[in-house]
Amino acid sequence: MNLKKLMLVVITSAGVMLPLQGYSDTITGAQNKELKSKCKDGRPRKVSEFNEVLAQAKSNALRSWAAGKSVAISNIFNDNEEKILANLDEYFLNAQVDQRCKGKSFKLKVKGLVDVNKISRLGKSEMTGPRSRITAVFLARKADTVKSYDVKRTSIEASTSFSEGSDTASMGGSSASAEGYSSSKSVKETGGSSVSKADKITWNVFRPSGLDAAVSQTFTSFGFKMVDVSQVASRFPGFDLGAFNEDFTVGDDLRPDTKNNAFNAIAGKIPILVIATVDVGQRDSDPVSGLKRVYATVKAQVYQDDGLFYETVASVQPTQYSGLGPNETVAETNALIKAAESASNEIVQQLNAADIR
Repeated sequence: MNLKKLMLVVITSAGVMLPLQGYSDTITGAQNKELKSKCKDGRPRKVSEFNEVLAQAKSNALRSWAAGKSVAISNIFNDNEEKILANLDEYFLNAQVDQRCKGKSFKLKVKGLVDVNKISRLGKSEMTGPRSRITAVFLARKADTVKSYDVKRTSIEASTSFSEGSDTASMGGSSASAEGYSSSKSVKETGGSSVSKADKITWNVFRPSGLDAAVSQTFTSFGFKMVDVSQVASRFPGFDLGAFNEDFTVGDDLRPDTKNNAFNAIAGKIPILVIATVDVGQRDSDPVSGLKRVYATVKAQVYQDDGLFYETVASVQPTQYSGLGPNETVAETNALIKAAESASNEIVQQLNAADIR
């Protein structure tokens, strides 16, 4: 059996056809400084002092961003921090500055975009030589129907009775008398338990070609060889795209038979399988810009054929991203692009860290 590293990526997502775009995150940073001289015209007298504070604010923003990312991305940033901070404007884009200078106190806040793809590619240098083939299945998911269940309650009632009595007697001369009384009371105790059942969601599943382009860009930029999934499905019986469709219509994972059939179909040929979902969530309006905002949640697991089993070699925990746009369709598109590109970037970095080609 040829165990050269070949790769299959199966990513399910929710949404519409997507245009190709770079992957970036909005970040903010701040820095304060006590100046040697008083401010002039609302800014430091020396340009060098202004640039120093601005650079530190950008650095703070990038460090905070990296600290909140996955272990793989954080490690790339830490390993290349000196290079990144020495070339801030290559990684921190579209800077917007808000400054306050009063007396000798200077405060600055900066907002912009971090070029996630550029930082991710810093982890590429350690991987040399040819890399694996990858084929990707994108199944778009949108909630079609949601069935909710009432809370089921079991009640228990217990009753306890109490009684008490009293007797008195008296004697006098040749006569005697007696009297008495009795009473009773009851106490009822109630309790029980409640059971709630999760909503049952039926998904609308389809394959938008635009998502293929968005994620393919990530894998090909790291040297992987993309193979159209239609070739996989047509050449390897048992790798059933229709079954993928059906399973993800009613659940969040493939049925064991569907998954095992796919494993068996590609075993020895395409030994790495990534199964991911990106689901469209809530919709609202951004309170700052007034634009439409849509959320998408991505999660993934990566399996590799070790010759006997498919073992888990990487995973992406459920992570939510938002997209903005003048209408719901554009906002949804942007959210899905961010979620899909984030998942593919994270997968590549974890594969790099595990030296999986």
